[in-house]
Amino acid sequence: MQEFARRLRSARRMRGMSMQALVDKMTPGVSKQAIHKYESGKMHPDSQILIALSNALGVRSEYFFRQDECVIENISFRKLQRLPKREQNKIIELSRDFLERYLELEKLLEIENDVSELKEKYVVNNRDQIEGYSMAIRERWKLGNDPIYNVMELLEDMGVKIIELKADNGFSGMSTWVNDSIPLIALNTDVPHDRLRFTALHELGHLVLDLSDFSDKEREGHCNAFAGSMLMPEVKFRSEIGENRHRILPLELMYIKRQYGISMGAQLFRARDLGLITQSYFSSSWKFYSKMGWKNHEPEEYKGEEKSNRFDQLLLRAYAEEIITSSKAASLKNLRLAEFRDFVSAFA
Repeated sequence: MQEFARRLRSARRMRGMSMQALVDKMTPGVSKQAIHKYESGKMHPDSQILIALSNALGVRSEYFFRQDECVIENISFRKLQRLPKREQNKIIELSRDFLERYLELEKLLEIENDVSELKEKYVVNNRDQIEGYSMAIRERWKLGNDPIYNVMELLEDMGVKIIELKADNGFSGMSTWVNDSIPLIALNTDVPHDRLRFTALHELGHLVLDLSDFSDKEREGHCNAFAGSMLMPEVKFRSEIGENRHRILPLELMYIKRQYGISMGAQLFRARDLGLITQSYFSSSWKFYSKMGWKNHEPEEYKGEEKSNRFDQLLLRAYAEEIITSSKAASLKNLRLAEFRDFVSAFA
């Protein structure tokens, strides 16, 4: 009964709903006191109420009886102070639910991921080391100095589980080690692709860099520097921008953005950090960007691909090879059976 209670509470938080909001959405209805008793394990719903709970919360009935559990803790949130507690809980529970389904799918396919390389943290003593660490990772991942076509697929290939969410504007991304063995990054996909790419690599920085000796603000700055250097290595950036610039036109940065998928704003920070422009010029340029509204919405979006398809690929493989039934596949995808059949037949 306690497992059902925990799952009901998780499902409600996953939808960002209060107990009263859940009561208002249920048919047939129950009292708020009944929901409280269900969530505290003091009472169990009958089959009719269970179906009503499933419909109101948008989950399949079997969700409440799934046994696997992922412990999500030591979370690194970006802009945590702007995120309401209910929104934090929603993101955590959505991440937990998706990861549980993901791991169950990998278990059915007998897939094991070796993430030992990611667990070897790079100890950071100063900002200058970050450039070398990012190049070391690029070399280990055989990326050279080339642009990264799809950051999210790259990270998944390296064993990182990527959760794509549409969340509150105050949320950019979070990262953590689940069960102390699974690297997880959750991202708000309701942003331009260049920001999505940057945030994904920023969160990778939280996973692979040992920043224990720094304040929260310094950690964020170091992870920003890491993301910029991963998107565009120093040797390439210096080649594209040139040395000792007195002025950089926005169109120059736009051309680089189109190729490397790094925002114009991130390029300005990178030019300052590498000493290609002065602090004075950076400050005046950043004020201009703010005045133009480019800090949040640049004049042109990056057009490259930026999506992770690994979960769906594994799901379709398991279904095609009849390792799982259509009903099980729908459950793992968190769809109704008819919705899953529509999903599969989209390109039939």
